[in-house]
Order: sequence, then structure tokens, then C-alpha cells
Amino acid sequence: MIAPPRPVSVNSLARAPAQLPLPSKTVRSTSAEIPFRDSLSLPVEIDTVPAVPTSSGLGRDETQFANLPIEIHENILDHIFGERAAASSKTSAQNWSKAFRHPRRKALSNLALICRVWTPLVQSRIYRHIKVKGTQDGLAECARWFITSPHLILHVRHIEVWIPVWGDRVHRPRVSRSIGPAPWGDPSVQLEWWAQPEAQSTNEIHYHTASRTATLEEIFELAQGFFAAARVLTLEGGHCKNPPMVQHFRGLPGRPTSFFSFRQLPVLKNIETLVMRGAWNLMRDFEDWHHISRALPALREWHCSYAQPQPNAYITMMHILIRPPPTIRHLNLTLEGFYNNKDVTQTSFPIPRAVLPPICTLIGQSAPHLESLSFTGRICASFFEAMKSELGKMTTSSRLRSLDIVVKSCCRDEAANKEAFMVPPTPELSGINNMNFIYIFESMVLEAVKGLARLPQLDYIRIRYIDLDSTCPLLNPYFQLSNNECTGLWSHEILTALQLNRPNVHYVELADGIYPQYGKNNQMVGAIYPRTRPQSINAAMYKIIADVNKF
Repeated sequence: MIAPPRPVSVNSLARAPAQLPLPSKTVRSTSAEIPFRDSLSLPVEIDTVPAVPTSSGLGRDETQFANLPIEIHENILDHIFGERAAASSKTSAQNWSKAFRHPRRKALSNLALICRVWTPLVQSRIYRHIKVKGTQDGLAECARWFITSPHLILHVRHIEVWIPVWGDRVHRPRVSRSIGPAPWGDPSVQLEWWAQPEAQSTNEIHYHTASRTATLEEIFELAQGFFAAARVLTLEGGHCKNPPMVQHFRGLPGRPTSFFSFRQLPVLKNIETLVMRGAWNLMRDFEDWHHISRALPALREWHCSYAQPQPNAYITMMHILIRPPPTIRHLNLTLEGFYNNKDVTQTSFPIPRAVLPPICTLIGQSAPHLESLSFTGRICASFFEAMKSELGKMTTSSRLRSLDIVVKSCCRDEAANKEAFMVPPTPELSGINNMNFIYIFESMVLEAVKGLARLPQLDYIRIRYIDLDSTCPLLNPYFQLSNNECTGLWSHEILTALQLNRPNVHYVELADGIYPQYGKNNQMVGAIYPRTRPQSINAAMYKIIADVNKF
């Protein structure tokens, strides 16, 4: 009979003659920032540690798993949970907003029971990002949990509140009860039977609208009363057709936010990053933003995204950008999500053109005062012209380091458009088959390159066009500058401007990107579509795939 193998203790690590290589130092928070006291441990000198006799008569030191260097514990947990930024650093809010919650955080909660050193480390990683249902019951449940566990409050750095749009499902009977005459026509005989509804109605699923949803005032009260250490606040407003707006204050239903102009949301002094998803349900006019901005005096980073183009979204953003909050350093605006053109209804803006300046001009005037800017929506070369004009007025150098633009469509030509009302972007003003759009996109890249001389700290630019209905998505025009290397759209004018304004920057390669396909009699019949996105695309080669009716 073979004896079972002897179990290996964790303490056997002390017997290993070789030392484990420590990983390289990285910028992340360590457990040294978390105070830990063990009442059983005493400060003793290394030379005075007594040897513990063993059965074999040999002695060994008291090296335990919990006594390993704290960096080893950090690296083990970072391998499981993922690295995180230091919560005490000044730039931590931007890193915390990009960190996602671990999908198996509930299963990994048992790791806190391994040893006392791991208890605060695991809890800080599990509770650094909490997600709360934005209903009155959800907020009350969250409050009860942290009242019973107050030691977990200091670990919370990111609060995410999702406000449901739909409520419970509407339960409809699958059969209906009917009473009528007999099928053979005798009116004196009444029969009762159960009939199935139509097949179309059985496939439909209906839901009630959400009830007992929390107001922004109640959400901010929860964050103010419990999570003073939080730095990031995410509000998920949801998206659906004709959604109800989230109320800012508890009051009479149907009243606009301007009716409560005398009231103010609870102030969150430590929130530095605000993420608004489904912003149409959270903010529909400038008064809504006025309530939110007053409650966030330390706001440095703002993410705002709309699922589909809304005329009032552009108008609201124009009002905000006329006088943006001076504390914001990072701005991420998505005024249009990714959708099919056939699903979007084109409507005119109900506001005269002369009331507000174009949004391209307003964003361009705000860009030099930021450190990073990301924008998705309608834009044109006026953005870069306004940015250069604003740079000439500034007495200090610009801090802009990163610029990321997703072009959904281009603005109409102001000289050619004589309409009295502003119009939203239309599919006719974009697409790789429209040479007018390619010319406008090329002019945007050219103006961006010309502005590099006035923006010495700008080391990352990405301008791209994304079209879900494109005949060849790999040929969607783009331009990217990173690490002094350029890829994407090029022309001789762009190369000349690049040599004058940033001589140390060069293209990875210069190729046509689009190549013609010839048929019989050596006649061009189309283009050869690539299988991967080209590293460079000559702007003039889009004529091969362009529609002659859109020149």
C-alpha cells in the first residue's frame, strides 16, 4: 500500500534556497497605503528570532505567508483582479473611470478569508466600484448595507447608478374565454370555449414603465451621506423610444426642471469625474445641466453620450460650450452613437441659425483649454480654424495633449445653405462614395496638421469616420498621429504641411491603399477591396469608388 503524499505547507517557502524575482516597479497603489495592525505581532530584531525545533531536530525561522513583502501580495491580487491606480494620486480619477468591475467579484470575495493581510486588500478591490439600482428601493438597500458594514465605505471610489427605463413585464393571458351560439346555428344552445389569440400578439412582449425611480436629488444625497471618498460618479439613464426623463427633484409630475430653479442638488465636493450614459434621459436643456454642474464644483473630467442624434442635444451642448466649466480638463462628448442611417429620422432644428454659433466653432474654442478632447458627431474644418484663432488670444501655451474625433457627418456649407433653420447631419453628406465628403475630411486633416506648430504638447491625434452602412468599412477614411508616426489618409498638401509644422513626424508608409480592378479591354470596372485596413490611403484614390453623381 502506497502512503498518501505529504501535504506541502505554505511555510515551506522559507526553505527554498533561491529567491523569487520581484516584479518591476509599476505605478499603482500598494497595500502600504492601507494601515494594518496585528495584535499578535511584536517588533523584534531579526537576529533574536528564536528557532522552532522540529521533529527532525532542525530549526527554521517563523516565515509565514502573511509576513511576505506587501508588494508580493499586491502582485498576486493584481494578477487576479487587474491593476488599479492609486486612489490617493491626483490623476487617479481618470484611471478609476476606465476601470471596470471584476465580473467574478462575488466568487472572489472568499479570498478575503485567506489571511488578515488580504482582508483589506480584497475588500478594497471588490468595493472600489459599486453599482446601485436607481430606484427608491435600490438606494435604501444600498444605505442599509453600508450602515451595517461601515468599514467598507472608505474603499468606494466609483459609484455607478443605473436608472431603469422599463419596469415589470405585462402579463397577458395566452387564451381568451368566449361564449356564443353553437356552430351548427341553433341559437337556443350557448357554448363556452377557450380561443387562442392571434399569433402576432403572442410574440409581442410588453413592459410597464419603471415606477419608483429615484431622482437625482436622492442619488446625490446617498453619495453625499455615505461615499465621501468617491471620485467618480456614473449615471446610466438608459435608452428607448420616447423614454421618460429622470426627475431631478421629487415634486409634481410633469413639471419641467426650470420649475425647480430655486432648488439645488446636494453638493459632491470630491467627485472629479462624471460619466453620463443615455444623457437624453438625464439632461434635455441647459437648465438641467445647470443643476448638475452646480453640485460638482471639483469636476475635472466629463463624459456625456447620447445613443442617437437629438436636435435638442446639439442645442444644449451649444449653450454649455458658450461658457464651459473652468475646472474641466478632460472632455468626452458623444452626440451621436453608432446606428444605421435608415433608422434615423431627419428633422429640422426648431431654432434660428443666428441665435447660436456652430458647434464646431464652440468646441474649437474650448479645445486649447483642455488636456484631452474626444468628440463624436457632426464636425468640419471650422473646428481647427476656431482652435487656431483661440490659440492666438491665449497668453499661455495650450495644455492639449490628446485629440480624438469621430466624424459622423460634415456640416453643410454655410454659403450654399440658405435655410433659416439648422438641420441635422444627413447621410448624403458622408460616405466613402461621396467625393465632397472626402475633400472635407482631407481639409480637416490638413488643418489639424497645420496647427501642430502651435500645439507643442499635442502628441496624439486620431480623426476617423465610422459608417456601419459602408460598402467597405476598411476603407473608411482616418488619420492617426502617435509616437511621431502617422497612418491613414495622406496627400501632397498634408505631407508638405507636416514637414513645415512637425518635421520629426513621418508616415509609416506611403501607398495608394485603393487599387483599381480592370476587366476586358483593360477597362477599369471597379476597385479591389482590401482584406485589412491599409496603413495609408491616398485621398485621390477615392475617385475609383466614388459615385459620379456626388462629385
